[in-house]
Amino acid sequence: MAGERVLVVDDSLVYRDLLVNHVLTPNGYEPLTANDGESGLRIALREGPDLIIMDMQMPGMTGLQVLEALHQAGSEIPVIMMTLHGSEDLAVRAFRLGVKDYVIKPFDIEEMLIAMDRALTEVRLRRERDALTRTLEAERRQLEAVLTNTKEGILLVDDSDEDRIILANHAVCEAFNLESDGANRPLMEVVQDEVLIDVFQQAKAKAEIAHAELPLPDDRTFNANITPIQGVGRVAVMQDITYLKELDRMKSEFVSTVSHDLRSPLTSVKGFADLLPQVGQLNEQQAYFLEKIRSGVDTVTEMISDLLDLGRIEAEVRMDLEECDLGVIIEKVIAGQRNHAELKKQYLRMQIGPDLPSVLGNPVRLGQALSNLVSNAIKYTAEKGRISVIASREDGQAVIKIEDNGMGIPQQDLPHIFDKFYRVDRPETEGIIGSGLGLSIVKTIIEKHRGRIWVDSKMGVGTAFTIVLPSALEPPGTTGSKRSG
Repeated sequence: MAGERVLVVDDSLVYRDLLVNHVLTPNGYEPLTANDGESGLRIALREGPDLIIMDMQMPGMTGLQVLEALHQAGSEIPVIMMTLHGSEDLAVRAFRLGVKDYVIKPFDIEEMLIAMDRALTEVRLRRERDALTRTLEAERRQLEAVLTNTKEGILLVDDSDEDRIILANHAVCEAFNLESDGANRPLMEVVQDEVLIDVFQQAKAKAEIAHAELPLPDDRTFNANITPIQGVGRVAVMQDITYLKELDRMKSEFVSTVSHDLRSPLTSVKGFADLLPQVGQLNEQQAYFLEKIRSGVDTVTEMISDLLDLGRIEAEVRMDLEECDLGVIIEKVIAGQRNHAELKKQYLRMQIGPDLPSVLGNPVRLGQALSNLVSNAIKYTAEKGRISVIASREDGQAVIKIEDNGMGIPQQDLPHIFDKFYRVDRPETEGIIGSGLGLSIVKTIIEKHRGRIWVDSKMGVGTAFTIVLPSALEPPGTTGSKRSG
């Protein structure tokens, strides 16, 4: 590499000139010279050249003595030794002191260049390694500063049997009253919070992300997500959700109060509307207006119920889960909706695969989500239409499809179909009562179960909602027989 500095230490002017004028300068190296061992040692320690080419035998301080002095000074400068004598004993001693190569005088210029390149290659690699180490160390310090000072709690433990702490930042130490010097100590020695310990053990045992809500003695609440990191251990990221919990409580209280205040007058309106026919005979126009009143009251009442329900679902930070047989849930949904389909002479069928996996979920909420989708399919499908609920196993997950050959959803409405209060505004849907919250409730429930839902639809052809749910970690030992209906 051009510009590298090479120190030549030799009492022979002939060899110094040979190396400077025929080896170093023509090949772009910067030469330094010394005519004896003492001056060579001083220059080496002062200038720190990239390479030293030194004669073994010199008057006064020999090459080996210079080597020993450099070794004692902790120098890592590579050295190539030259000598007129090929003594093996001297060579062995020189190599033990760190000599990189050994050249016998007289030498060939090409031979010297090859020896220099070998020695300097190691220097270059060491420089690159040192530069990389410095960069990594700087990045490590930056990352440590971020992790230490972030408001989120960060707790990292290793994969050992003792779950030794690698890092506990200030937020974690302050929240859980941990000792700041807890690094490299077992988790159970440092952490007293049983819920936090349990959720770490759960993440370790199941090798998947674990969640927990951690109430603290000072009335704060932390939400913890523990993620396994392959080859490292598990990291917990904890957020103070006290403020969010309070907002949820206030929101629920507000919605409950408003809904209660609205329900009372609505009940009165509906009650008096039902009494009107008993007061006297209604003409055709009056009967029409009365029906509009009843329909409006029913719509607002349904909206209030859905709004309350959505608020409750969204507020469930941690839903009660159990291992669920989706086949049983689907059967109950179909049984509950079959009469509605028969009133429209629709063909409602289900098909449940024999290897459908069980899921970890809340059976009531899952049933509610599926019932909403089937109910919508019935509402938006014409008489004598077809509606199918198909459940199967795909890639180890449970996949449920609710398909119909109804009116379909316009392409421009599909991106908004799960938005709160969104309804497709078309002449065909004018007479269908709904709050616009049903699909938002469905999406919220599915996402609470770590699932996904999407819709495909084509006008005049039909609509298909697809739900994907992760299978339970410990599926039942046997699979049910194929059910259809």
